[in-house]
Amino acid sequence: MAQRLFFALLPDAEACRALATVAAATASATGGRAPPAENLHVTVAFLGQVADERTAAVLAIGARAAANATSFVLELDRAGMFRDAGIAWLGTRAVPQALQDLFEALRADLSTEGFRTERRSFHPHVTLARRALRPPAESGVTPIGWRVDALTLMASKTLPGGARYAAMASWPLRSDA
Repeated sequence: MAQRLFFALLPDAEACRALATVAAATASATGGRAPPAENLHVTVAFLGQVADERTAAVLAIGARAAANATSFVLELDRAGMFRDAGIAWLGTRAVPQALQDLFEALRADLSTEGFRTERRSFHPHVTLARRALRPPAESGVTPIGWRVDALTLMASKTLPGGARYAAMASWPLRSDA
């Protein structure tokens, strides 16, 4: 068997509520469909289908990456759209160095262990609407942020009503204070 896996950053409760509100408004404005609030996240590394016998290696990679990463504040302050995919998103104008370091560590370790990794540049974002017909307004974005203090391995299950994500494991990041 195999599972569809990805490493993610999950918003705290307050940021999740704010993101859900913005997602609903964005979906309405773009003609898209907002994801369920419990699915809101920032993907750090997407693995795709991973055979069950490789899950232990993925868990070890996540633990190593988190042990070497420091917590940081992530501020999402820029709206945009991946036109080809019909995805409206909220991202960051400036990627915190701690997040860039975490991304690079994951990508290097995944590659070393033989996992497929993205070759595109890292563009941290939260998906606000899928199947968007038009881009969201880029002006007037109210920033949404939270202190990122954990890395989470997520499993994705495709159901008739859409994808649902479940946390498989989570590791704390080192405190920078």
